Amino acid sequence: MMQPGKWWIGLLPLAILVTIAAIMNGEKIEADIAGRARSALTRAATPQSLADAAVTVDGRDVTLSGTALSREAAAPVVAEIAKEDGVRAVIDMTAAPGLAKPFVLTLARHSKTLALSGHVPPNARETLRAAAAAEGLTLTDETAYAFGAPANFDALAAYAVAVLDALGDGEAVLSDATLTASGAAASFDAYDRALATLRSPPAGVEVKMIEVAAPRVAPFVWSATKSGASVSLFGYAPTPAVHEALASEAAALAGAATLADQSRVASGAPSEFAAAARAALTTLDGLESGKVALADDRVSITGVGKPNMTSAAVETRLRAALPKGFTLGAVEIAAGIVSPYVLTARKDDGVLALSGFAPDSAARERLVALVRRRFGGEIAGEIGVAAGAPAGFDRAAAAALRAVTRLRTGAAAISDRRIAVEGAAFTARAAEDIKARLAKETPEGFESSALLGLASPEDEIAPAELHAAIARTVAPGFSFSADHSALAEEAEPVADALAFVLLRAPRAKVAIIGRFDGAGSEAENETIGRRRAEALRDYLVAAGVDATRLKAAASGASGDDAPGRRIELMVD
Repeated sequence: MMQPGKWWIGLLPLAILVTIAAIMNGEKIEADIAGRARSALTRAATPQSLADAAVTVDGRDVTLSGTALSREAAAPVVAEIAKEDGVRAVIDMTAAPGLAKPFVLTLARHSKTLALSGHVPPNARETLRAAAAAEGLTLTDETAYAFGAPANFDALAAYAVAVLDALGDGEAVLSDATLTASGAAASFDAYDRALATLRSPPAGVEVKMIEVAAPRVAPFVWSATKSGASVSLFGYAPTPAVHEALASEAAALAGAATLADQSRVASGAPSEFAAAARAALTTLDGLESGKVALADDRVSITGVGKPNMTSAAVETRLRAALPKGFTLGAVEIAAGIVSPYVLTARKDDGVLALSGFAPDSAARERLVALVRRRFGGEIAGEIGVAAGAPAGFDRAAAAALRAVTRLRTGAAAISDRRIAVEGAAFTARAAEDIKARLAKETPEGFESSALLGLASPEDEIAPAELHAAIARTVAPGFSFSADHSALAEEAEPVADALAFVLLRAPRAKVAIIGRFDGAGSEAENETIGRRRAEALRDYLVAAGVDATRLKAAASGASGDDAPGRRIELMVD
């Protein structure tokens, strides 16, 4: 049934349907316009004109956005879009790049990836991509366009890429026309190539700061060798500045001689390495030739000292100069030429003190052995080994030592070719004999002098103390000539001292008994024993002891544990 009064009720659904149709038709129109606008954008825009270009559509109106890389960049694109059917208006919302001051571009390399950040001028990205591709690098780009780049930006950017290609992992920062570089080289080849590149920038480029770490080495070693007219450096220095400083100091050490620097920069040096190396170089200056070496925190030195420079002096000097944390290893220094060449022996209170030098270890051993055969007391001090001894020094030293061992107190000194002996002899006969023998044994080319007196008379030895005094004096024992008829030269110091003791006991009588075994028969043993006793008696008489106080006798083997070949002294 029709109700004409209610026809308006159908208008609402109809309006909704019309609205939906209009919206759907509008969306279709916008999509169509957007597609044709994007096609126009693609045709008209180029990477050199617009960057990050995009279009949006609102009804029949198109909005163009992006970065205009030149003043005229947007106009042809706007015109091209406006030609499209259905476009009512084109709104240009493009903007020119800003001005960057300073103009900074950072290039960071990790493995085969090169990351860009900061600013690039319009149309520079293609240059950077080409430079990265030429080095086999993958590019990640987070830069923004900006004006204000230096005129030679393309050369700057290509140079920064080349630096990182040589270095490996690292960072290069361009700030206007200044480049700073940092990183850690993976190899010495990379380090050398990076430094070579940094030292040869393009025209107009200033390399302001370089923080490129060299490869790490372990152990960290360095050495300096001085040989003849040359100084050679080997190993590593921690920084270019330290490397240059050490080379300069080594050159000063070499003087007019040749410096061969084969050291290079590396990482891994201990703290205070530079100070330790300088101390080592300074010590090397005290050597005629030699080598100082550092291995991490340990320092060693070998070589030959300059005149009058001993191993002990070198060790003391180097130890004092080393910085905290460093230790001294091997010190093997042959003393340098000594001038004047000296040897001294001083005898006093039962001690013989030696000092000075011998030309080699064998000569030193011979001289010390001579002293031990002739002196039974304490031997103090030592004889060093040094070059510079005059010819005949061994014989001169032996003559001087034979003289001083016969004195009660005194000294013998050799200085170059002069021998001087002074002191107090046990007896007048000993004094004359020492002088005569010294004059006879002085080698050709040497001079000798002997200023001798007699030992001061001491208190008389009481009878109760005489036996002990004799026992102490003759403890070193006596030796005799091959035919047993005279004292051996080595026994003279003991015999002189015995005479001095007996002269201090003028009323005592002493029996000298010679004991000997091993000659064959008992009679032969007694004959040899008596001959030895008589030889000692005769020596004592010649030294001033009253012959009536001395009796020489012989005896066969004693049957006890005492040596079978000896002299016994019995006090009556």
